[in-house]
Amino acid sequence: MSAKKYTGLEAELYDLFRGGDDFDEIGYYVDLALNRGGNCLDVGCGTGRILIPIAQQGIKITGLDNSSDMIEECRKRLSSEGIAVDLIEEDMTNFNYENNFDLIIIPGGSFQLLDERDDALEALKNFRKHLQSEGLFVMSLFTPFYEISHEFLDGVWRLEKDEKIEGSESRALCHSCVDLDRCENLMEIRHRFELINNNGITESSEIKFSRLRWYGKYEIQLLLESAGFQHVRISGDFENDDMRDGHTVMSVSAVPGSI
Repeated sequence: MSAKKYTGLEAELYDLFRGGDDFDEIGYYVDLALNRGGNCLDVGCGTGRILIPIAQQGIKITGLDNSSDMIEECRKRLSSEGIAVDLIEEDMTNFNYENNFDLIIIPGGSFQLLDERDDALEALKNFRKHLQSEGLFVMSLFTPFYEISHEFLDGVWRLEKDEKIEGSESRALCHSCVDLDRCENLMEIRHRFELINNNGITESSEIKFSRLRWYGKYEIQLLLESAGFQHVRISGDFENDDMRDGHTVMSVSAVPGSI
């Protein structure tokens, strides 16, 4: 099964709504790539939020995404920066690329778009196959602590984003409705994206559906080890501290085990 593809308004407005960097995730991955060196693969590269800052440091990096809309926007941004990067439009579970990488990264919780455990395991095995023997695998995962603890929000629509579109008087809105399966660690989200002109009239509107899985730290460790990784390290909010209660982002690293 393929991970969700970003299309339409959701892809068009991705940078406006999801381009923030509250935890300095961009800096975390740029420093990681600089320290690691070699050849890097950015899985779920999207419009290049992480990929472009890494490429700007002169690091060899390849981008992979299953959305043609996101790949096309990434190409435009790379062109405007005068940067040449290979981009692959493939699914993370079964892509087959001739290069083995020194570093594979999955920022932004993109791995969690694989909501079925079997697909997640297949993807991890595929990453293991594409890593050099001395390579490193790193990904970011989020934990929806706020949603878990506020059950009254289940099934209720709320305004999540209201942003002015640069260069115009129009605005972009995103409403979201979340339902959680706390037993299965599944988060189902409906987003309603709208473009509103300066007269307050809706010019376009789309509803998109996402289904994401979140993980406990021991669960993700066992999953990585089942896929052939070892020396799993899990820290919270891109700090050096171990993941603990209250952290909302889990940064996970592992190296290939012997086959």
